[in-house]
Amino acid sequence: MKPLTIVAALFVSLALAAPAKAVDLSGSWCGTWSSSTTGHAGPLRAEFTPCGAGRWRADFSGRFFKVFPFRYSVTLCVTEDRGDEVVLAGDSWLGRLFGTFTYRARATACSFEACYSSRKDRGAFHLERSAR
Repeated sequence: MKPLTIVAALFVSLALAAPAKAVDLSGSWCGTWSSSTTGHAGPLRAEFTPCGAGRWRADFSGRFFKVFPFRYSVTLCVTEDRGDEVVLAGDSWLGRLFGTFTYRARATACSFEACYSSRKDRGAFHLERSAR
């Protein structure tokens, strides 16, 4: 084959290749949270809703000390899209008592792993897509 034909064939195959689909986080997720500072841990649920331009609203709910419920929301922005995995970041103000929490996460279509940190705490979220 002539070099020009090979180059033309390569361009045609690249043009016809399907674009990578971004990870869709929409829906319900469940798992656990754990604090590496205090050793506390508990159940965690999340509902992810797209809010445009690579941003996701995550509504988290869970339990602290097995009995105290908590609920809050954070907007996570996609900082890197690898096709089958996204890297997200965000922060949320949880009042004077808890302060600002910062999040860094990696997510695929079926798993969400995040690290969080605040002035007084550090820990992780481990979530999987719910079957409901």
